[in-house]
Amino acid sequence: MIFIAEKENKSNLNRVCDLLLGFVDLFSLMLIFLPMYPKPVNGHIYSVNLFGYVDGNAFIIRIIWALFIGLTITGIVKILMVYFKFEKDKKAVTFISVGLSIIAVLFLTMTREPYAITVTFLLLLIKGVLLYKQAKAGR
Repeated sequence: MIFIAEKENKSNLNRVCDLLLGFVDLFSLMLIFLPMYPKPVNGHIYSVNLFGYVDGNAFIIRIIWALFIGLTITGIVKILMVYFKFEKDKKAVTFISVGLSIIAVLFLTMTREPYAITVTFLLLLIKGVLLYKQAKAGR
């Protein structure tokens, strides 16, 4: 009887961690809408959101958009997988999510966007803690 309850608790903890991982990916929307990017105007630098960000290099901006949209889609897929109890490719989606987060941190570091790097790194750190808790519960 205790074994069944313990197994159910681990299953619930795994579902909660998966759900939280999906929401962490959705928080990447914050990187689109919050003013974290520089925009020089008449010798002054203002903070703008990603819509108003003009770097001069459209290729870099497209990559940033692709990363954040990819993370958002991954979060939506993860939440839907938890909701519909679809366990088959959950590890693959988690792998894609962590990979996109790492690429986003590295790419933003290369483009020298300090505020966006900080938020993206903190989101990656939260993912790492959730994955650690999930792995610890799986034992």
